[in-house]
Amino acid sequence: MKHINTTSLSLIVIRTMNVESTLSFYSALGMAFIEEQHGSSNLVHYACDLGNIVLEIYPYQSTLVNPENKQKMGAESMLGFNVTSLEKTLRNLEKLGIKSNISSKIKTSKRTANVTDPDGRTIHLTEISSVE
Repeated sequence: MKHINTTSLSLIVIRTMNVESTLSFYSALGMAFIEEQHGSSNLVHYACDLGNIVLEIYPYQSTLVNPENKQKMGAESMLGFNVTSLEKTLRNLEKLGIKSNISSKIKTSKRTANVTDPDGRTIHLTEISSVE
């Protein structure tokens, strides 16, 4: 009998030193963000509904930041996204000065690319359709 997992991912929060660059990067992947602010907090952040998962971009709070490592604070994590057109997505990122190499996995014939977001995170892109 197969075990059914009742736990599922619902939220990803990205904290960044440069909200505008990070917002532009993820918007270039085709995500539409809205500005949010909860309760009495004056901390503005951005949210995007990705089906069953919400992706939020928050500014780092000064108490969380190590100034010596601020450029590499995201480097220890990796995110993966399916995109409908790898070429179009990479063109959008190229407009932001972000370069990548496209690779194809022989077994699955899916085209993939790795790019780096403004905080140093590796972002793995997989094309799920060649329709543009």
